Amino acid sequence: MADQATMKINGPTTMTSTAPGSVTGRRGPFPPGTAAGPGNGGAGPGDVVTNVAEFGENLLTLAELQARLASIELKQNVQAVKLGGAVLTVGAVLGLAALPVALLGIAELLTTGLSIHRGLALLIVAGCCFVIAGICVAVAVVRLRGSNLGFPLSGEEFTRNINWVRTVLLHSGRSARARRRG
Repeated sequence: MADQATMKINGPTTMTSTAPGSVTGRRGPFPPGTAAGPGNGGAGPGDVVTNVAEFGENLLTLAELQARLASIELKQNVQAVKLGGAVLTVGAVLGLAALPVALLGIAELLTTGLSIHRGLALLIVAGCCFVIAGICVAVAVVRLRGSNLGFPLSGEEFTRNINWVRTVLLHSGRSARARRRG
């Protein structure tokens, strides 16, 4: 998220959005010199409604920015998988089409070359295929775990946003004096 204002000990800080994606802090929520300002008896009902409305607007802005970030990361993930997925599909189809022919050919070579029974030759070839398939699956799993797929930026930003909301909610109802003591 863009620069976030921190909570001030000597008075509440509210968040205002000046442009999409930019957030700045301003002193408030009371205009200078008003009767409801700090030290003049507290906030009036209109100020509370205004603060709740501003907080709700900030939450909606956070949700919108979080959705935009997730959308961008989803597009990046789809782009990263497009070419690899197409090549994988073509390779899998060709491999599956040629596999029975190749395995029968290998079994026939074993039968004639080593003078073993055809059934035993077929079992030897099938066992070797299972070993090779297991190695391929293991390599694919290792490579997929190491790839940058997923939503790392969205997850990190979501955690920051939740922490910000907790901080604002924790300090929103406390006066400056109560914050200094606690």
